[in-house]
Amino acid sequence: MDNSVSMKVDGGNATQNPENMERSETTEDIKKKKTKATTSDVRRYFTKLGPGDDVIDRAQCDGCKQKFKVGGKKYGTSTLKRYLDRCVKIDFEDIGQTLIEMQNKMGALKIDNHVSREMFADFVIDCDVFFSIVDNKKFRNWVKYISPTLGLITRNTLKEDVLKIYLREKEKLKSTLLVIPNRVCLTSDLWTSITTEGYLCLTAHFVDLNWKLQSKILSFCHMCLLLTRNLNCLPRFLSF
Repeated sequence: MDNSVSMKVDGGNATQNPENMERSETTEDIKKKKTKATTSDVRRYFTKLGPGDDVIDRAQCDGCKQKFKVGGKKYGTSTLKRYLDRCVKIDFEDIGQTLIEMQNKMGALKIDNHVSREMFADFVIDCDVFFSIVDNKKFRNWVKYISPTLGLITRNTLKEDVLKIYLREKEKLKSTLLVIPNRVCLTSDLWTSITTEGYLCLTAHFVDLNWKLQSKILSFCHMCLLLTRNLNCLPRFLSF
């Protein structure tokens, strides 16, 4: 397809095809639109200073620090938008620089390693995630990409964090059971792991101070093959 501008002779004068002229003008209009400041650019690159001696508000260009009158019908944003197109110290279309500034701000954010470890341990508990996830290369690369300054932990550290949460929640449950005025109902259930091993689980059911029914696991133990050995679980339950 030939994209060249067609010409025709009219009385010895060469003129452009109107269709091609319209297409050329449309292209120029698009280019102008790309470099034209918008109202959002005015809000972004001008700082409002408040009224001056003549009780008319002022705005200052963040690039060259020049001040302008703003406000009302007489001093609108049109003047500011036109000035943005001429200001040599502001390039409001420098998207690359904007992204760099955003990355620098994100990199400057401080992440509390203690809080992040606590939240990650909660995630592992809630979603039944294996401790070995911290050794996964793809996972570690993702964490480094999100925050290069965030310290990665080992599976042993993760196990310690999970155990701390367990002990803390255990003490909270003990305190709750001591203050409830109602009775506690105990039930036992048999669990089977993916390796077909059996476990005995002891659960407490009670109504809390807000009149809500709660079910909390008190303890569980591994089920032995012989029934006589199962009695060894009782002391562990009673020691809760």
